[in-house]
Amino acid sequence: MVLTHIGLTEEVLHYKAPHPLVEEFEPPTDRAFFADATKRNLLDAASRDKQLTPFIGTELEGIQLSQLTNAQKDELALLAAERGVVFFRNQDITIDQQYEQTKHFGLQDRDPNQVDARHVTILGRDDDIRAFANYGTDFHSDRSFEANPPTYTMLRLIRTPETGGNTIWTSQTALYDKLSPAFQDLFDKLQATHTSEHGYVNAINRGTQPFRPPVRRTHPLVRTHPVTKIKSLFYNPAFIIHLEGLKGAEAAHTLAFLKEHLHSADDLTVRWKWEPGSVAFWDNRVVALRAIPGGYDAAEREGKRTCVYGEKPTFYQVNGVRWSEYKGKPDSPIPTKLQTRSVLSDDLKEQNLIETTPDLAYDDNGAVDQVSNGETKEAGKVQRADSPVDVNETNVNVGP
Repeated sequence: MVLTHIGLTEEVLHYKAPHPLVEEFEPPTDRAFFADATKRNLLDAASRDKQLTPFIGTELEGIQLSQLTNAQKDELALLAAERGVVFFRNQDITIDQQYEQTKHFGLQDRDPNQVDARHVTILGRDDDIRAFANYGTDFHSDRSFEANPPTYTMLRLIRTPETGGNTIWTSQTALYDKLSPAFQDLFDKLQATHTSEHGYVNAINRGTQPFRPPVRRTHPLVRTHPVTKIKSLFYNPAFIIHLEGLKGAEAAHTLAFLKEHLHSADDLTVRWKWEPGSVAFWDNRVVALRAIPGGYDAAEREGKRTCVYGEKPTFYQVNGVRWSEYKGKPDSPIPTKLQTRSVLSDDLKEQNLIETTPDLAYDDNGAVDQVSNGETKEAGKVQRADSPVDVNETNVNVGP
């Protein structure tokens, strides 16, 4: 693979990632398939169900994530798929509980520079974003360059500045819905090239040691959610470098339009003011998010992020619906392909996605300020292995 980056130093050119790429695999069945379409178990338990905007963002009050039943977790997955992101305040959940809760939703995803396989530590950044090009401060969805990009993400803030450090999410289902039929028809046919190359180079130049080599992968520009069947843009300005099938100038202008379409969508966006103990749970398949850096003491912001692998992005022309057409979860049968994690064991052993040693054999140096050490493992349990490097939060101390 040829890297195109101004930071091609000797360190980058001679660095050899210790693990191979993670190839595509079939994850467990999405937990939202098992949810009651009314979400009554979850919503009835809340003292208040508050929709923060018409298009995206729901806050549930009076619920402790540490006490959720399996049925309520399934309904939380469905609510995130429908509303993009769900917020909670005053949570008592610990990192161990957060890790265990996240495992309910699928195979644990692992950031490439994450020493603790359970979570990424998200720190603040007080730089002026106008002074540098930083992927972590642009809209993104987590690691879209993977063969199986993450689906559900949970982020819990431990400490936050009194002002600043907010995060915004934009609905990519609504972004697609707002396009003209002609543009929808064009984008339905396009494939986008996602890459981790820039993040890989930047990470090495900062002294971090990525676990896997850089990668380019192609995904549809519009994807269909497997549970809701809602069509959504799968646009990621942090990682998309080309649109397949278009000439260079055509792709450049189309990507420029998409970026403007995303950045101008104030009516399709929710902005969250963090407090200690706040939690956000979102579906990466239907949102783009960005941290708002600068203007505060970066040392005052720390959070823990966990997420899980998802399915390979797919577009269904026939079965997909637009956001404005959605009438609730379709009454479709639950897929029978992979109902349990144990079915995955043989396939994943070959990709190092199962813990086989009592301790991680990775050096803590280089990213010690960004990630946490110390790992508890359960023998025989499936865990997420390291992915291609992502310059978002972990490497540059910038996070959602």
